[in-house]
Amino acid sequence: AEIKVPLFINEGEMIRIDTRTGEYMERA
Repeated sequence: AEIKVPLFINEGEMIRIDTRTGEYMERA
């Protein structure tokens, strides 16, 4: 499954995603 993230997140950057909603949570 593909996870969409905000545009300000660089590709490959470690982030936390709420897998229940698929929404961006915070920078790791």
